[in-house]
This record gives sequence, C-alpha cells and structure tokens, in this order.
Amino acid sequence: EIVRRVSTTKAYVSFKGRLWKVPQAFRGERLAIRPSANDAQYGIFFAARQIAIIDLASGESVGYVPEHPSVMSPG
Repeated sequence: EIVRRVSTTKAYVSFKGRLWKVPQAFRGERLAIRPSANDAQYGIFFAARQIAIIDLASGESVGYVPEHPSVMSPG
C-alpha cells in the first residue's frame, strides 16, 4: 500500500512517475493506492472506500467506482 496526499489546488496524486486525476472532493486528503487482481490496475482508496482506479494499460484514471452495497446499509 502506498499513501499519497492529494494537492489542495488540483485533484491529482503522483504514482509511477505520473499524475493521476482523482475526484475533487479529495483535495488535501491522504489516499492509499493498492494493487488489484489485474496487474495493470491499482485502486485508489479513502479509508476503506475505493474512490478511483488507475489503469496503467490505458494510462487513465477512472474516477467513478460503482457502489457496492455495504453491510452497514439499511436497504
């Protein structure tokens, strides 16, 4: 796990020699970058919640991560 702080002015994190876009709401926050089952992808996490994906194969970060029902969720 690698921890990076998001810039307070722009929503990017540095990883593998590049800047990767993350959602604006996380400016100034510390995010964890964790490897996924796919060797070319890494998840970007705020605490235990995945908020984006880095795809090294395409060279893009994907800011949308589908919601998964939480065990804490009432519905």
